[in-house]
Amino acid sequence: WDQFQVPFDVPASTPIDAAKMVPLELDESDEAITVSTKAIEVRVGKASGAIESFKFLGRELMAGPLVPNFWRPPIDNDNGNGMPRRLGAWRQAGPNRKVVSVKAEQARPQVVRITAEATLPAVNNSKYTNTYTIYGSGDVVVQSSIEPAGEGLGNMPRFGMQMAISRQFRLMSWFGRGPHETYWDRKTSGAVGLYSGSVFEEVHMYVRPQETGNKTDVRWLALTNGLGVGLLAVGMPTLSASAWPWTMQDLENAKHTNDLSPGKTITVNLDYKQMGVGGDDSWGARTHPEYTLPPKPYSYRFLIRPYTLKMGKVQAVAGRILPDVE
Repeated sequence: WDQFQVPFDVPASTPIDAAKMVPLELDESDEAITVSTKAIEVRVGKASGAIESFKFLGRELMAGPLVPNFWRPPIDNDNGNGMPRRLGAWRQAGPNRKVVSVKAEQARPQVVRITAEATLPAVNNSKYTNTYTIYGSGDVVVQSSIEPAGEGLGNMPRFGMQMAISRQFRLMSWFGRGPHETYWDRKTSGAVGLYSGSVFEEVHMYVRPQETGNKTDVRWLALTNGLGVGLLAVGMPTLSASAWPWTMQDLENAKHTNDLSPGKTITVNLDYKQMGVGGDDSWGARTHPEYTLPPKPYSYRFLIRPYTLKMGKVQAVAGRILPDVE
């Protein structure tokens, strides 16, 4: 089988008019910056530089902050080629980041931009910046950027962001490659399409727990509860994404699948990319260079928006375009 683009003209979508959005209220304290309307509330912590809370109609959509992640639970091939030893500095780059500044700017009544700047001491004090653009429509556009510094840094295993959500949001649907897991160098067998299942079904239970369940070329990913309420992430243009019923630490610490028990939260990965899985052999061969992330500047964007069935079909809601705001 094969897939290809059909040469048909597609009418351009009209961006949502910012002037018709609800004005945002901006509140700043020593601990956090909070942006809200009657429908949404987004809080960015000043110590973490991260979105720590996202409420929609009074319901908390997050169970853990949206934080940078440069690591993956090592796969068998990683262990065989010494990846944890060679690239281990990136494991602590996110958790040990040092936030330098968190500033808010209200570009217009309906739009607030929060910029969080940090350094990464674990990797030569590389510069890391997140920009959160919050709209009166309830949408949040996240832009994540890194500028690696100094000599001797190894490739990044992953460049992305990670957060936790409640286990109730266990129903997963996405528009991207599937239905099985795919990776940068292992994706041609996955057809681009609409897929759905539960988070518990969308992971592969390797005998030794490791990175699992990744989806590539993801246009959007929705995680909802049984009532159709939840969170929608939209790539700008695409993401590498996954959702696990465990934490990354659970996957790293477990020796066998029977060591894993689903927790009260779901871990969500919204990535630019992670390095390929390799596999020429499992006792020394490294991932091919064209599927690695050398230490150079990267930047990517995605948006997160609340979702309910009342808004319409998820694919239609995912396709709503936001205006660019300078």
